[in-house]
Amino acid sequence: MRKYISATALLAILLWGSTALVGYVNAQPKGQAEAKSVAGEVLTDDTLSQSLSNMGFEPKKLSKGFLIAIKQDTWTLNMQLVLSANQEKIGLNANLGKVEEPASVGAQTWYDLLVSNGDIDPAAFYFDKDQKKLYLHRTFDNRGVTPAILRREIESFGAAIRKTESLWKFTK
Repeated sequence: MRKYISATALLAILLWGSTALVGYVNAQPKGQAEAKSVAGEVLTDDTLSQSLSNMGFEPKKLSKGFLIAIKQDTWTLNMQLVLSANQEKIGLNANLGKVEEPASVGAQTWYDLLVSNGDIDPAAFYFDKDQKKLYLHRTFDNRGVTPAILRREIESFGAAIRKTESLWKFTK
């Protein structure tokens, strides 16, 4: 009489063997693992600046973050990129202009800005009452940020600025 290995036992052996192989297949030389950590997991001010430079931008250091200028058609888009205090988020900010007399701007104009936030989400307009400036702001997780992801976020933010120009053209 032949002895058969039960299907359950065979499955257990296969799973155990594949688990051992995963660790071997995913192993990387130490230098590659460190490079991935710096370039793709969590950006610091230094690696953010380096990534922006490698992407062809000329980041200018600000008191918080960096300023980049992007030329598209007749537009020059100025964006601030800044890490949150705990470095969990990356913020994109665009100063859209000054509003000297916010109360003189019609309610419909402010309403239209608020409604458009739903169309440009995750970007959103906000007004700094102390500086009397209108901004567009966007954040995203500072986790697994590759150059391709960073470029996509910057381009999407730039598109939101351009798309909404008619809503904020009242600024100076």
